[in-house]
Amino acid sequence: MNIALLGFGVVCGGVYDILKNMPEYNIKKILIRNPAKLTMDCMTLDFSDIENDSEIDLVVEAIGGLHPAREYILAALNAKKHVVTANKAVVAAYFEEFVTAATNNGVKFMMEATSGGGIPWIKNLQRVGRIDKVTRLHGIMNGTSNFILSAMTDEGKDFVDVLKTAQELGYAEADPSADIDGDDVRNKCAISASVAFGCPADVNSILKAGIRHISKADIDWFREQGLVCKLFATAVRDGENFDAVVEPVLLGCNTVEANVPKNYNITCLYGDTIGEVKLYGQGAGGLPTGNAIVQDIIDVNTGSAFDISFDSKLNKAEIISGRYYIRIPADVTGYAVYTDGICEKTFTLGNDTVIITKETTPAEIHKLLDANSSKTIFAARFI
Repeated sequence: MNIALLGFGVVCGGVYDILKNMPEYNIKKILIRNPAKLTMDCMTLDFSDIENDSEIDLVVEAIGGLHPAREYILAALNAKKHVVTANKAVVAAYFEEFVTAATNNGVKFMMEATSGGGIPWIKNLQRVGRIDKVTRLHGIMNGTSNFILSAMTDEGKDFVDVLKTAQELGYAEADPSADIDGDDVRNKCAISASVAFGCPADVNSILKAGIRHISKADIDWFREQGLVCKLFATAVRDGENFDAVVEPVLLGCNTVEANVPKNYNITCLYGDTIGEVKLYGQGAGGLPTGNAIVQDIIDVNTGSAFDISFDSKLNKAEIISGRYYIRIPADVTGYAVYTDGICEKTFTLGNDTVIITKETTPAEIHKLLDANSSKTIFAARFI
């Protein structure tokens, strides 16, 4: 099988390192952007060298971002080349378009590496879906946020100090917004829900809250209650309705998810006959992600790749609910209008006010968060 790589960074570098020991797979072209890095004969600066090469069977896309990734993927599919991608942002935004193009051209569109890194998450959602209706999924799907929360919990450190350590170790980018504000997890949640429920989930309809405003005082209070905070993706199906949200959650300290350490991920699904399934492993990195891409390549080459179809017509509804912990800084006023009717009890934590709510929905909590988006309010749902 002749393969082209779009990009030659950490991920495609991992793919290259794995495939060089597999002689049945040939890296025929590598697209790069910087002319100074044209160090191999197979490298090119021109995508048309790949698009128009009839000998290339499959294209691996790992350049990231929405554009020109979308255009490259569609061009490759329309040129009747299989596509494997690790680009969660572009898949979350254009998943249905890619699936339609692949179907129309009789090729495969594969994206195992978008969600869960090296964890075989997408394929297991598809396997379970052959027999069961997947009714719920959740998980820790971002290694950076989990590293930060784990270090704050285990070492009693402040958020800012742990974030700096994560950046020094390469777990967090110089701009960590996508990880700590929940955008990365929201993309993975949308992709996972789309596969699990057989219906494209609009990524922009998924409410999300991150961990940017969590404090050491929050962590200390959670520990006193026997709780651990993690950033979760959650998606639920109930009949013809589904719901999805990304937000911090509070788990009992003895649960499996509460004890996922450092930059590891865990994904969980529920099926009618299989029950609960949990998958654990490295959520990022060149070789784990490269492994997931190569697994997709092998599945395409051996004819064992699953087809993706969006044959369900589900409605987005408010299904997910729970009690919430909300810490409101002393400088935030007027919050009573948003918490009136859902407040169960309040107490002080340092100079701040903490509200424990009655059963409510993420949408109700987001009214408060959105109205105070410049403030350091932190909220987490009890599981």
